[in-house]
Amino acid sequence: MSNGTRTSGLLAAGLGWGAAIGVAIGMLLIAPAMNGTLGPAKASASSAGTGPESAGGDIGANSTDSAGSGDSGDAFRAEGQADAANALLAAEAETILAEKLVDVPVTIIRTAGAHDEDIAALRGFEETAGATDAGEVVLTDKFFQRDAADELSNIIVNTLPSGAQLSVDNRSPGTHAGESLAAALAVNPDTGEAYATDDDRALVLDALSEAGFIERSDGIVPAGVLLVVTGELAPNESGANFAHQLLNDFADALGSKSRVVLATPGGEQDAKHAHPVGHVDTDAGRIGAVLAAGDLVAGQQ
Repeated sequence: MSNGTRTSGLLAAGLGWGAAIGVAIGMLLIAPAMNGTLGPAKASASSAGTGPESAGGDIGANSTDSAGSGDSGDAFRAEGQADAANALLAAEAETILAEKLVDVPVTIIRTAGAHDEDIAALRGFEETAGATDAGEVVLTDKFFQRDAADELSNIIVNTLPSGAQLSVDNRSPGTHAGESLAAALAVNPDTGEAYATDDDRALVLDALSEAGFIERSDGIVPAGVLLVVTGELAPNESGANFAHQLLNDFADALGSKSRVVLATPGGEQDAKHAHPVGHVDTDAGRIGAVLAAGDLVAGQQ
């Protein structure tokens, strides 16, 4: 059956692309729930971000079990359905994402543990949607360390862009860092004007970079959307809870001043101001993240 026929059938059944992505992600959750040895298929990243996916995951290692009956067989079928749904979405990315982000600058803010292949695929899908590359910022492991929190806070206070304000009710380093970087990196969603001057932006980014809290690309410009992409946070003496709380505070503060999508490899994270999207390690999740960014720009979320 051709992709066009499958697509027509999908839409004729009343299942829009957003719902189709939800179904694909739901299938990704079913297989590991039914059989602990099976997990979601890891989507292969293409530089263009539009090619169909090859089957992945641990299917080969469980081929004997999958031929039988019971949970392992059901899990195998669910994984195959997830692969098929993921491949269909990837193959139809140009249709799904057409003109969703035309001329919208997108900055990716990623943790050090985010996978390069996920970032490359996201950039490909953004390009398909018409977005422009506004640069990339990497939050290093030091950014999430408790014993570096005071240093981070001091830099934020001393480099705050003109006109920006820090919360007096929530003084957590993640909150203040998010407020600072929202001002430095984003445009005001209401006016389309950059919050910070070029000099103020450079001051913030240079100070954080020189202190080892971030790494950044050249040519960063004000962004219409900030796409925060996470991976595993490196273990440290501060413990995982501190790092995860700092990340949540950071994304929430970013989203209070700008359009923010929080894309994670697992399930969706709770976020008050950032739009959460899970399973960014699959094309379903990646396309969902770009769609969410388009909806934010269109004012639908």
